[in-house]
Amino acid sequence: MTRVENSAHEHDSHAPRSDSLANHCVLVTRPQHQQAELISAFESHGAQTIALPLLQIAPPSAGEHAATLRRSLLELDLFDTLIFISTNAVRAGVAAIEDYWPQFPVGIQVVAIGPSTAALAQKLLCCEVAVAAGGVTSEDLLSSGLFDNLKGKRVGIFRGEGGRDTLAEGIRDRGGRVDYFEVYRRLICDYTQDELEAVMSGKIPTALTATSGESLAALLALAPRLEAASGDRASIASRPERRAADTPNRSSRLALPLLEMPLIVPSDRVKELALALGFVQPVDAGGADASAFVRALVKLAGKESNAGLD
Repeated sequence: MTRVENSAHEHDSHAPRSDSLANHCVLVTRPQHQQAELISAFESHGAQTIALPLLQIAPPSAGEHAATLRRSLLELDLFDTLIFISTNAVRAGVAAIEDYWPQFPVGIQVVAIGPSTAALAQKLLCCEVAVAAGGVTSEDLLSSGLFDNLKGKRVGIFRGEGGRDTLAEGIRDRGGRVDYFEVYRRLICDYTQDELEAVMSGKIPTALTATSGESLAALLALAPRLEAASGDRASIASRPERRAADTPNRSSRLALPLLEMPLIVPSDRVKELALALGFVQPVDAGGADASAFVRALVKLAGKESNAGLD
């Protein structure tokens, strides 16, 4: 475990520009409010970008869900530990907390998954935030030693509706009581063919990005229309000479060139999901922040260049 400083893993807009990604056009699929930093990071390395949000972050559901969330927020000072699983959880969570608490209660341990999430939580909550050193997943946090003794402790997890239960199960196994603060919803963005053609604007992607299983599914669903929107289907493939027959035991969906492009993802878990969906070249960036995604594609581009593939 380590503490995080506010500046950790933030993209430096004044960093020297390079042309290491000059031959790439990256499809950036993060939600609208998270697009700018990643686009800037890729473009600072010479890449073109296409902004195509696949998920929209919306307010949480009303009704009983809202009532449950309100009860948990009113009892915030009774929690021993609060965990934020993403930057979206921090933004929505802090906004929800401020509706009920003019000042964040003292004496609560605050934990985040990943350095970017921890840096934002520390900035907005003005308190120390713990993060698993070098870890970006629930599994990393559970193995960090932070939760070795949770008997009788009350733990709150800030997340979106319908997230994974791995973290909660691990905390319960260690004797902790878990409550969810589901402070936002993820809605899939849909696009008409005309809208996709306007977004693509004649550009042909050579690399893709995705940050979750939901964004992978949304990307797969849009694949045929995305390829059509790019105009020349055959030229979209990052390696035109490859065919589905070259990769046995894969789905017939590999006939879609989009699935053959490099796909940058934040973790090994999302990489495995991508492979299961039929993506051929998922690359684990080891983090969800912009610098991790850029490093992963720069490294891949260097390997391709050395192999004479660019």
